[in-house]
Amino acid sequence: MTGFQSTVLRLERQIQQDNARALAALHQQYEDLVQAVLMPARERGYLGSDPLGAIGNLLVPQTAARPIGEAALNLWRTFFACFRPDEAAFEAQKFRDKALVLDDRLAELQAGEAPDMTLSASLISALADLWEERHQSINERIDRLIGDLSTHQARLGSAELATAHSSDEIARAVTVVAVSLKEMGVPAQQGEPLAQQIHRLLSRYRDELLKNQRRTQETIAALGTFIAAVRAVAMNEPAPSLPPQAQAVIEDVRKLDGARRDLETSVRDLRTQLASVEAQRRELMEEVASRDQRLERLDAGDDSKNVDERLRIYRQAFAELEGGKDWKTTLEKVRTFERVISLPVADADTAVKILDRQLGDVARSLEELRKISPITEDARRFRPRLFGMGAKYDFKSVPSLMLATRDSGRDLLAYVERMRWALGVTVLARQVPKLRAVFKELVGLVADWREKLGDPPPVSLTIRMDAGSGILALPAIVAADLDTILRRKTKAALPASDLAPIIEECVALYHKTLVEARGEAVPRVEKPKRESNVQACARLAAELTQLAGTCETVFSEAARSDFRLGEEDARLTAEEHVARAALTALDGACNEIAGFPNAPEHKFTTPPSRKDFDRLMAAVRERVAWLEQAARYRVQVVAPGV
Repeated sequence: MTGFQSTVLRLERQIQQDNARALAALHQQYEDLVQAVLMPARERGYLGSDPLGAIGNLLVPQTAARPIGEAALNLWRTFFACFRPDEAAFEAQKFRDKALVLDDRLAELQAGEAPDMTLSASLISALADLWEERHQSINERIDRLIGDLSTHQARLGSAELATAHSSDEIARAVTVVAVSLKEMGVPAQQGEPLAQQIHRLLSRYRDELLKNQRRTQETIAALGTFIAAVRAVAMNEPAPSLPPQAQAVIEDVRKLDGARRDLETSVRDLRTQLASVEAQRRELMEEVASRDQRLERLDAGDDSKNVDERLRIYRQAFAELEGGKDWKTTLEKVRTFERVISLPVADADTAVKILDRQLGDVARSLEELRKISPITEDARRFRPRLFGMGAKYDFKSVPSLMLATRDSGRDLLAYVERMRWALGVTVLARQVPKLRAVFKELVGLVADWREKLGDPPPVSLTIRMDAGSGILALPAIVAADLDTILRRKTKAALPASDLAPIIEECVALYHKTLVEARGEAVPRVEKPKRESNVQACARLAAELTQLAGTCETVFSEAARSDFRLGEEDARLTAEEHVARAALTALDGACNEIAGFPNAPEHKFTTPPSRKDFDRLMAAVRERVAWLEQAARYRVQVVAPGV
């Protein structure tokens, strides 16, 4: 029972709460309705708070609403009717776009219906904004018109000044035309228009101008013919016919050009000879220096270094002699400092047999080489017992056989050097096309620059580069042409900057080719750390002349045959194995002599392999130089018991 009562009480409380909430919501809706009624009533002037009074006020009709609406509508239409036709496309359309919403509301009104107060208020408010914008636009346009007016007024003043100046200029022009006509002998007539005066003046001027142009063209044509004749003389070509006076000048130029060519030819020959003589001088100086060194070794040798030691040994031997000691052993030590080879009789006989056999092998190889090319004397002089020739050497003694071995080595060296020379000719023959291309470019550049500088064509253009002699002579001649350009100090900088790289490449290629051809180092002029292009060209030209002289001195014989090997040289190169066989026999003789007591020290390189001419020549030179030294030793044969 108690539970049932509590449930009823809860339901009653719930019902009471729902009623209270419904009452509160109803009261809130009432308040909202009162505010909704009071707001438009207060807009119409109602000041109370009674909703019924407000409803009554709203129901009372307003008598002034229609006139106000009609006035607002007329004012709206008047505003848009004030635009000019030229403003309809832009300005009026812009304002129409801004008032599009209000126009739509006006379009919804019935015929004869006036806008209500709300629409009228919106129209008046919009008109205020639109008129302000329209007024601002009109003011800006007026300001712009005022500015344009001021500008045009200023221009008008300037135009008046210019007109006055033009009037003065026209007056002066009239005076000038009148004076010009008077100077020409056709004065202006009284009342003649200015245009007619100018026409007569220009016609007279045109006639004079045409006459002057014809005379100028004739002068230019005559000058061109004269220049062509001078150029033809410079190029050694037939000259065109000229008037007698000009022809006399051309003949003088021809004589002068002939003299110049003769002088340049003489200079070319002298430079070529100078380069060749300079190369020969260097070779002779090298040979003289080598001979001086040999003479110094003969005069002083190693004895000068060991004089004090020999004196000490002699003093020691005398002291031992006075003291009754064995002085012979001490005295024998002196022989180690002298050029004396002491051999027992048996060793000397054995050495004679060995040297004679090795000399015979060398002689047979030399004889085979001489059959191909007779460069040296007959090799049979080393074997007179076999061939019945007069004996130049005593083949029964060691010293004579040493001399014969030395001479046979000299003959072998001559053949090997000829083989190496033939190899150098083949190297040059391979490099001639490349050298020709480089020199051709260099000659062309030199000719172009000489033409730009106003000089006659260089002599190097007349050299035939197809021939081998031309390749040898051309470097020195090009160097002479370069000297001619470089002597023009004020104008040499620009040509030197263009020619220096080409000359550097040419000299490098020429030097490399010459080194490969000779098989020996060719010294070059050391490049300074700082030098201008002119100095570089001068240095390279001198080096080119030096290299050309060296090449001509060494290979002038081959140049006469366009670097084509003769039959003898080709066969000699092919028989290189015979020279190596002779070197092997010569090695045996050298080893036998090197085994003698107190013989000069030696350290020979290994004989080269096949077709290695550089090492072959170096090996032969090394052994010949050692044999030259060994041949200066005195050989003493010591009998047993002595």
